[in-house]
Amino acid sequence: MALADKKFNDVHDLTGSDKDLLKDEFDAGYLGKIAATPYKEPALTALVYQMGLIQEELDELRRYLTAEVGDGAAGANGRDGADGRDGADGSTPTMTDLSGSSLPTSSRGLASGKLYNDRGTVKIA
Repeated sequence: MALADKKFNDVHDLTGSDKDLLKDEFDAGYLGKIAATPYKEPALTALVYQMGLIQEELDELRRYLTAEVGDGAAGANGRDGADGRDGADGSTPTMTDLSGSSLPTSSRGLASGKLYNDRGTVKIA
């Protein structure tokens, strides 16, 4: 599934030394000053709060992608092993190696989406 188009516009289009001025204010702790005195600039305080929530969300996405999808260190090899293989002996099974003989032979009583063996053909209940 592909990502949807972004729904936001760029906050600014500053570059170079103009962008460095924004960074200087950040590095000087301006956001922290706003957060420490929310009653002085409530509109900016609300923005700082929302930015914090966005940061938490991005941190959670990063955690999920690293833990569940992989950190990318294995590249195309995948996360199942150093070589991307998941067989007990390090081999990658193919369709001809798989057997449905241990599957139930009837779909009756199976939850939706469960596999069963219908006279040698694997089907989904």
